[in-house]
Amino acid sequence: MVSTHDKQMSRFHAQFVGELDATYMSYRPSPAHDVRTRADISLLSISDRAACLHILERARVCTATQLANLIYPSVRTALRRSRKLWLNSLVTRESLPVERGGIPVAYRLSASGRRRIHLNAYRSPGLMTARHSLDGVELASSLVRHDPGLAQLWWTEWLVPDIGAGVNPDQLVVIDTGEASALILVEVDESTERPPVIRERLTAYAKLFEDHHVGWHLLWVTNSPERLARLRQIAGPMRLASLAGRCWGASIGEVSELGANAEVLAVGASQAPRPLRELATDLKARRTSHPVGSPAWVRLLANGGREDIGALWRGIERQVGESVEARAPVASTSTAERPQPPVEKQLAAADRSRTESLKTPQSPTAAVRPFGLEDMASTELAVLITARDRNEQQVFEAATVIAARRAWGELDDAAEILCRSYESDEQLLGLRLVRRYQGIDPTMRHALTGLVRHLARRGEANVAAMAQSALEEMTGGS
Repeated sequence: MVSTHDKQMSRFHAQFVGELDATYMSYRPSPAHDVRTRADISLLSISDRAACLHILERARVCTATQLANLIYPSVRTALRRSRKLWLNSLVTRESLPVERGGIPVAYRLSASGRRRIHLNAYRSPGLMTARHSLDGVELASSLVRHDPGLAQLWWTEWLVPDIGAGVNPDQLVVIDTGEASALILVEVDESTERPPVIRERLTAYAKLFEDHHVGWHLLWVTNSPERLARLRQIAGPMRLASLAGRCWGASIGEVSELGANAEVLAVGASQAPRPLRELATDLKARRTSHPVGSPAWVRLLANGGREDIGALWRGIERQVGESVEARAPVASTSTAERPQPPVEKQLAAADRSRTESLKTPQSPTAAVRPFGLEDMASTELAVLITARDRNEQQVFEAATVIAARRAWGELDDAAEILCRSYESDEQLLGLRLVRRYQGIDPTMRHALTGLVRHLARRGEANVAAMAQSALEEMTGGS
């Protein structure tokens, strides 16, 4: 079979043609697979519908390797099936810059494909933003390839709802190890953002995390280790207390190679590196019946469904040995309705009932005078308790002010953040707060019993000993 193609001739060549038109006919083989057809979308396989209808709609652009990690059993199958989608005019193929030999190809939904599945028109990303999108997809696909079942949710920027504080992350990923979970807000950096923009984003995330979203983390995914080092250099002088232990960075190359075992580095704080999977520090469960990359997830996408994230924002209490009740919301009106003795008397009674001295630097009955703490809001005091540059005296004075105001929610959150720290000194400080206030705080026992039990089982020797003592006080020795 041959085909003819009219091509415009150069003026130099045309002057020798005479009466002929300035076009010429070229003859070359025209393989049959160049002929495209229009297939009924409903007749496509489940995997093809998931790839065409939802994955490319969600990510805007994917490579065959990423489609294989997320949906298809192998790269060869992904190439064969995506070629069929291309022949049916559902997707387009575009060449990417050569990196390691060969010409990588990326797939997008075509304009025809968007019309046929009744999607609103949107502008396809350019070359620079395509790499930005591909690195975001690579994060999710690498987690699925190396650690199946770990990622419970993966949403891209346009799916993430408004979470306040002017924050608009590039990706939202939820992981659950079976023992702990994390909600990770992902910022993909392609070395295009200037320092003022990065500082502005860090400030916005710090404001968001001040609302005490326990289990929430910020992860910067950079295009190179050198860019990550520069990012840490920019964030270092800012010293935002609410981002300590919750802002991390990793290069996409290491994530692609190691998955959840990739090393993440602290951004804006001096903390030891750790595997990405260890960002899961919240003991609450964030699990779904359709983890990313699972057959149930593929069927959900193929049928045009979308994940329900209602239980993933704050998680639900996980069964640890025995039933642990979820934290009840603290209502100031209900607390005020119940007659209670003054906080000072409750603290004194709790101190007399203990068999071991707490050795706190200041009595809870002492008046709050230094540092002007009485002029600070309870939320600001809770941030001060968890700040890296505070001292121990400030911690207990701030806790005394919060307890006097009966702002138990802020006190519980501060103690929980300290107990979840990776440093034993911080864990001990959090346990001392728990032992000091669990007798008078109406929600602390329900909120932190599971966490204290976890520290008693898996903490270092001194942490485990204090956690065991605190656990016996919280459970009455049972």
